[in-house]
Amino acid sequence: MNIVEAWDDFTSSDKLMFQNCCRKMLRRTFLVRDKQEDRKHYFFVVSHIEIFLNYFSFMGFEVRCDKDNGVIMLDNCSEIGDKDKLQSNRHRFTKEETIVLCCLWLLYVSRMKEGTLSSVIVIGVSDLIYELEKYDARDMVNKTALDSIFRVFKNYSLMDVDGNVGDIDCKLVLYPSLQFSLDTNEFERFVKEVAEVVLVGKDSLGENSDEQSDDVE
Repeated sequence: MNIVEAWDDFTSSDKLMFQNCCRKMLRRTFLVRDKQEDRKHYFFVVSHIEIFLNYFSFMGFEVRCDKDNGVIMLDNCSEIGDKDKLQSNRHRFTKEETIVLCCLWLLYVSRMKEGTLSSVIVIGVSDLIYELEKYDARDMVNKTALDSIFRVFKNYSLMDVDGNVGDIDCKLVLYPSLQFSLDTNEFERFVKEVAEVVLVGKDSLGENSDEQSDDVE
């Protein structure tokens, strides 16, 4: 069934839900099954996946659905130049955002390897601080910087914050979408580069940061 036929068959509530899902995917990139505000949108897309694939293909996007992790991702797969790709559905991470994202990803993977049954991981801010200290990056991200960084990550449905950053009982809710924000090779490269900063005192991530920072899919 093509998009026109599907649209004609939709009820008025289905049409509204379709529009909301499209806007949300374009704005946030990810829909997460276990994120309460995404749940109904996630299942609507899963139920009509062929229609969404058809619709977004006209714009050069691919809709990827990972049911095991409960994540739907909108990926810009068009053949246009990198500069244009960055203008739609992409975020160019700063050096600080990249380091924090890498640390959150490592924490997420570590907790998953411990055998948790939930795809959503909850950690304390202190866990993140400890991870940053391992890479001698604690001084780079104070409370104000973390507030800003967390807002970016929340906007892309990578995490949520339960409480006020700086409070001892503040919790970070990590979503499985973190696994898809950068591929494994990119994360390994970032870990290596941050480690080199610690070992040789050279800010290799800081050189030409506008050109070297990476993007959320």
